[in-house]
Amino acid sequence: MERLSLSLPDDLAARIRLAAHDDRASLSAWLARAAESQLLLRNAGKAIAAWEREHGEITEAELAAVERAWRE
Repeated sequence: MERLSLSLPDDLAARIRLAAHDDRASLSAWLARAAESQLLLRNAGKAIAAWEREHGEITEAELAAVERAWRE
């Protein structure tokens, strides 16, 4: 496991510590999950952009259909 040192604004660090405490997670575990989530979102954005380059922009109707499917 690699150890990292990082600097954060005081207010952000405080909010992260509180969130980790509320989630009953260590600071390292909470930040690792946050980083994984950010990477997932980044990759999803890239995948959507690639799909749109090939098939055209996703329409509002298509977005609405996906949202309905998620709620079922």
